[in-house]
Amino acid sequence: MLKPRLGVRTRILAIALVPSLALVVIGISATGVLIDHSNNARTWADELRDGIGPTREMIAAVQLERRITLWRTAGMATDVRELTAARARLDEALRGLAPAQSRLSDLGPQSMKDSTEAMGGLGRQLATIRAGIDAGTLPVEDAYQFYSGMPELVLAGVRIAEQTAPDAATASELTEAEQVLRSLEAMSRVTALGATLVADEELPAALAAEYVRLAGYYRLRIEQSVGDSDSDQAASAEKLVSGSAWQQLGAMEAVLTQRTLPRSPGARAATLPLTVAEWTAAAATVDRELADLWQAQNTEAQRLAGDAAADTTRRSLLAAAGMLIVALGAIAVALVLANRIIRRLKRLRDRTLALADEQLPETMRRLAAGESVDDELQAPRMDFGRDEIGQVASAFGHAHAAAVTAAVTEARTREGVRAVFLNIAHRSQVVVHRQLELLDEAESSQEDPALLETFFRLDHLATRERRNAENLVILAGGRPGRQWRNPVPLLDLIRSAVGETIEYTRVRTGRVPTAFVAGPAVGDLIHLLAELIDNAASFSPPQSRVEITGNTVGRGVAIEITDQGMGIPDAALERINAQLNDPADFGITTLSHDSRLGVFVVSQLAARHRISVRLAESDYGGIRAIILIPAQLLVEVASSPRDLLPALQRTDLTPADHDRFKPSLPKRQRQAALAPELAHDSGASMPPARGEVPERGADQARDLFSAIENGTRRARESDPGAAGASGGWTGERGEHPPCR
Repeated sequence: MLKPRLGVRTRILAIALVPSLALVVIGISATGVLIDHSNNARTWADELRDGIGPTREMIAAVQLERRITLWRTAGMATDVRELTAARARLDEALRGLAPAQSRLSDLGPQSMKDSTEAMGGLGRQLATIRAGIDAGTLPVEDAYQFYSGMPELVLAGVRIAEQTAPDAATASELTEAEQVLRSLEAMSRVTALGATLVADEELPAALAAEYVRLAGYYRLRIEQSVGDSDSDQAASAEKLVSGSAWQQLGAMEAVLTQRTLPRSPGARAATLPLTVAEWTAAAATVDRELADLWQAQNTEAQRLAGDAAADTTRRSLLAAAGMLIVALGAIAVALVLANRIIRRLKRLRDRTLALADEQLPETMRRLAAGESVDDELQAPRMDFGRDEIGQVASAFGHAHAAAVTAAVTEARTREGVRAVFLNIAHRSQVVVHRQLELLDEAESSQEDPALLETFFRLDHLATRERRNAENLVILAGGRPGRQWRNPVPLLDLIRSAVGETIEYTRVRTGRVPTAFVAGPAVGDLIHLLAELIDNAASFSPPQSRVEITGNTVGRGVAIEITDQGMGIPDAALERINAQLNDPADFGITTLSHDSRLGVFVVSQLAARHRISVRLAESDYGGIRAIILIPAQLLVEVASSPRDLLPALQRTDLTPADHDRFKPSLPKRQRQAALAPELAHDSGASMPPARGEVPERGADQARDLFSAIENGTRRARESDPGAAGASGGWTGERGEHPPCR
């Protein structure tokens, strides 16, 4: 690990270094992007230069084959060998254009790829079109449209190249080149369609309108190029429009345009100013000069793209160098300033650590001991100037003072809450004890079975209320009032815990080892077992049983309480076991977070005597609580269990309470239930007079005590009709919730 000093310095310097380093990274990234853009522009220019020649050859080849094809269709005298050569030239031009198109499609967008694929499709249809032309089955309109489709795809590619141009100047030059290429294609189409008009035949209406539109378009567009800003291109355009071939072609096209108009019957067509040979020569001259002009403009666009790439590279390198110089200067200044700040921050760190490691623990110790806290400990002085560092130091001092004040307030609040809990608990205990005394008096003097059963139920509820009052005492950090001096048999202790639960009739106690629990732990262990038994009975089906068994183990005695409920989810079960193993400090936060206090009470009682309590899934799908009573709480007693019965008497109750377990059952009067005519049967013995105590032998005394014991057991096993629960495992539907 790095030393703290290095850690602080690194963090402080990062505040100043990060912006500088970010500037360097941004500069390098921007330079890389610009250089990459420059390389793309240079690649684009190279591909444009390499594609000019194949594109011009393909356009010239398709225009030648289109002209010869349409002239043959119109009946013009053409050489078959000339058509064959034109077809071979177009095939070779398409093969030469394919590599350039592939490279351009890789550089361009998806539309460029679509245009390239469309060109390939037309090339594959070329053989079928030629066969139809040779057979005379292909109309002139279809032949014209097919051959015109290839230049249209080239023009579409030019438009895409304009959109992907590296700069505006290159795009503008490509736009002018596109207009020249369109003019070249329009002039070629006019020448191809003119053969029909030369033969004084009528063109279809659509083609006639096409002829007039194209003838006017290309001548107007080329004449406008004379005013081009580029002097060389303007001079080339001026030379073209002032030449004899341009003038002758214009005169020829003017006459042919008149022939596209409807004529009256018998009217003769205007005389042509040129022969076919002269017309062909003039068209070839204009076609060549237009192609040269288009190539010159494409060359200029390629030059502009190359210059733009070089300029971009130069500017990006200069910008990167400038950013690097600025960043290095910023880093140097940051280092100087950071060293000054670090020294002050180190002082602030040392002072803050002293507050946290020395003064604050001392303050908390004094508060815990009930001592007073002086002003220096409660609000220490933090004098580090008036700038931001000084303000941070003042904030640390203020936070320390606030923490001390909060600790004082919390300590007072916790003491007040505990005092309130203890007061409420003691008041409740007094009332419950008085209530139990009154119930004891009523039970001892009552012989009516129905009323006696009601008193038993009230007695049971009062016993459970006493346990609730003891819960408050435990929450407040006190100890319950029930205490035993002598050891108590484990079985009697379990029975006492069962008697404090609402569903005691469903509890079955199995085999329990003969062991005696030390008196000081009896009360807390009864309370602990009662909480667990009450939960097990309350959150399992009403018809199910709760089984209690015990075994002697190496570390003491293990008691298992098993129910047949729905169980608890694994996550909740793990959380409850963690709390049972390590009881949390009960405070205002704990109380407001979860008002179910059973887990807290059980964990506190278990921790007080080092008793282990763990919950697990039972064989029935419910919960099995395993309570391990350590050997330190068990004692060996030489006397018999009957001699230890007074050990269950509590030291916190009145003498009347010491004589109470349960009141004796109602006494059955002999022949009291017989019919009147049988009541005085001579064979029946008369009952003794009221108040007379009959003399009994040893066997009769034994039978009497056995009957009392059986009656008491049947009374406990009967359903008292009580319902509900004062506390237990609570949770969502079907789950086995935690103790409260």
